Formats: sequence, structure tokens, C-alpha cells
Amino acid sequence: MVKRSQTVLRAAELYQRLLAEVYGSHDLEATEKELVGGEAGNEGEGLSEITVQQLWAAGLLGTTGETTQHRFVNIVEGGEWNHGAGPDFLMAEIEIDGKTVRGDIEIDPQAQDWERHGHGANANFNRVVLHIVLSPPPAGWYTRTEQHREVPILYLSPERVQEALGRMRRQGCCDVRPANPCRYPLAEMKTKDIVDLLQAVASYRILCKRKRFHHKVEALGWRQAWYEAWAETLGYSANKEQMVMLARRAPLNSLRQRSEAMLLGVAGFLQPLFPADADAEAREYYRKLWDEWWRLQSFFGIEASRFPTWNYTGVRPVNHPQRRVAALAVSVQRWRTISPLLNAENLPELCRVLTGLRHEFWDRRCTISSPPMQRRVALVGQQRVNAFLSNYVLVEDASELAWSAYLRLPAGAASRRVLNTSRELFGERTDLTELLRSEYVHQAILQIASDFCTQNSCRDCVFPEQLRNWKSKY
Repeated sequence: MVKRSQTVLRAAELYQRLLAEVYGSHDLEATEKELVGGEAGNEGEGLSEITVQQLWAAGLLGTTGETTQHRFVNIVEGGEWNHGAGPDFLMAEIEIDGKTVRGDIEIDPQAQDWERHGHGANANFNRVVLHIVLSPPPAGWYTRTEQHREVPILYLSPERVQEALGRMRRQGCCDVRPANPCRYPLAEMKTKDIVDLLQAVASYRILCKRKRFHHKVEALGWRQAWYEAWAETLGYSANKEQMVMLARRAPLNSLRQRSEAMLLGVAGFLQPLFPADADAEAREYYRKLWDEWWRLQSFFGIEASRFPTWNYTGVRPVNHPQRRVAALAVSVQRWRTISPLLNAENLPELCRVLTGLRHEFWDRRCTISSPPMQRRVALVGQQRVNAFLSNYVLVEDASELAWSAYLRLPAGAASRRVLNTSRELFGERTDLTELLRSEYVHQAILQIASDFCTQNSCRDCVFPEQLRNWKSKY
């Protein structure tokens, strides 16, 4: 009998006690909601500019974000509130992808207000270093100064504004915030203490993910829940929701031996007209799929308006949604082999099977109609498998063996959020590079960001104070 791990439970309890001291009481339900994500609300819509300026001045809108050009922003100092003519906040200090910039900040309901109000022709706005907007800018829009310098745009989502508004109402005040106090709280801690902390946070995150997965199992059953978990993993961050939607609309028990035609058809990639310039091999493959799909679509087909909205922006050619769907179809054909291996004990064999998935057509194609690549490219790489292990396989397996394997998992490329948050937590520690080579460290940093950075203004954050007592208390 596999020994059930008590290490994860004990370590997670330490971090849960820290959260309880910060928030009064804290359980897995609260963090589970953070992991899943919530519905966007309408409470932030229609706010006056002065209210949004108040939220910013009080530090309630957070200190991090991503510009419309996918550059990460950290607000070091939000600036002095300007009640006269000119930009809304003066003498601010921000970091964009780690580079410090000083200047002014302008806040508008829409990006187009910049031109409507004549800021682009006003020399008083030449020092603006960040344009904050409450609506997504139109495609191709950029904010420019009189000197034709592009100004980064930070879009604040309705959820973010709504949360800030709720905190303002609870606090009943909007004082101007001080400089960010959460500057490098882990910079001086001993490496061993940091490792203990991060393992405790990672353990807590495992329990939250495990509970979330069990909820899905209760609703869908084990086989469908694992199938959707693998589909989500194959979607990367750009199309994970779309892949889950596809797996729900083409459930595992309906696929049998027709997984390619079913999944590509339900995904919206099989249409009556095929590109005339496709080569003979592609046309033959497509005809085979279509011959299957046209008989199935009366039962499984959906309206074109309900096809998943696939995201192609920033997606590498070999990760095109068509190829990801094909990888899922190939996986389904091997599912009876894969399913018994979803545990720590069979980890080497699971990795071998998943990275060894092959398809004569898709090993050399990015899309159905694209020309063949010069060399074969694996349908599933080791990094995707590691993501599956860290988010599902080693989360669901509660054994000591799984925890040990989890700690040994190498990290892939750090996301911008991980890099941005780790810079704020660690500063310039010489051992940071080594720490970031472990996947559990990435997971812990994401959890800290969720529990503290997105729920508090820096003015109110007590995380640095709690860390000072981490070793002595726990």
C-alpha cells in the first residue's frame, strides 16, 4: 500500500496559519476561488474619473500589471495627485520589465480619450510614462506624446476596479499611499528558511488544486476529469479554456476510434471547402477526416457561432490550436495505456508514453493545410508533461513519493508574473537563479502573488512583517 504523505499536510498547515493571522481566518475555499477565477462584475463600470483617481491614490488598484504590449509593470511610487492642469499623477516611479522609469501617469476611461482631450499635442504630457485605461484599447491603438514617443498602456480590468472599490468602501477612506513597503522582504532571509517557506506555500497550493480537481471528479467522473485536465495542459496558457470547452463538448466516452474527426470537427477546423493550394497529402488526410465528420456532425456538430474562440496571438507555429487538438486526439487513442500511469509510481513510463506520442501527418505539420516541416517535431514536449505533472498528476497523488518527485521537477521558462513577483520578493539575491530552476518555487511565488499582491494594496500588506517572524513562529 502506498504511504500517504503527511509532509504536504503539515507544511501546508504552516502557511495556512500565516494566512489566518493575516486575514483572520482562511481556508482552502478562498484560495480555490482565486485559482479558478471569478466572473467579471459590472460594479466598476461607469465610475467617474475622480473615483478611479482616488482608488489609485490610495493604492487600492495594486502595484503590478501587464501593458497591452505584454510588458510587465511594477509601480514603485504612484506619484503625487495633481489637482491642477496636466497629467493626473506627477513624479511617479515605475519599472517596466525591470527597467526603472520616472515621470507622470494619466488615467482615462478609454485610451481614445488621450486624443479627444488633446494630450497628444500638449507638451505638458510629454513626461507621461504610463497611460492607465479602464476599457481595452482598439486593435492597433497606441498612445503617443507630442514628441511622438509611445506611452505604455495599462488596462485595468473590471474585476480589478471592482475589488478596489469594495476595499475603499470597507475602509471608508482614500489616503494617498506611501512608497511600496514590500521591497525585497526575502532578500536577507537564509536560503534554508526561504526553501522551508516556499515548500510550505507550494504544499498549500497543492491542497487547493487537489480540492478543485476533486470537485470536478464529483461532477464529471474520474475519466472525464483527467481527460479535461490533459486537454487544458495541451492548450498552454493561450488556449487552455478553449481546450477544456472542446473536451466538454466532445466527451471522452463519445470518441472511441473517431477521435481525430470528432475533435477537429467540434473545434471548428473541418469545413466543406478545403484550401485549393494544399498539397496532395494534406488533401487526402482532410478528405478522410471529412468523410467521418460529415456523418457525425448531425449528432455532434454545433453552430459556427459557438465554436471555441481560438487565440493565435503569440502562439508558436508548432503550438497552433489545430496541432494541439490533434495531439489530444492522438492521446485519446492511447488513453487506455495512459490512464493507469497517472501516479508518481509510474512517472517514468508516463513521461515516456506522453513524449512518445506520434502521428504520421501531425509530426510534420503545424496546421492541416500548411506545408510539411523539414524535420519531425514531437507532438508533446517534456515541458508540457512537466506542467501536467505539477498541476495534476503529482497534485492528485497524495503519497510521499509524489511529494518527493514534485520537489525535483525542473521549472520551464519563468512566466512574466513569476519574474515580476520574484523580483519584488527577492531583490538581487545571488541564489535566486538557482531557486527558480525548481517548479515548486514558481508555484509558490504564484500563490504568494494570489494571496497577497492581488488582494491588498501595498500600503496595507503585512506579508513582510509576517516573514520577519516566519522562522521563530513556525
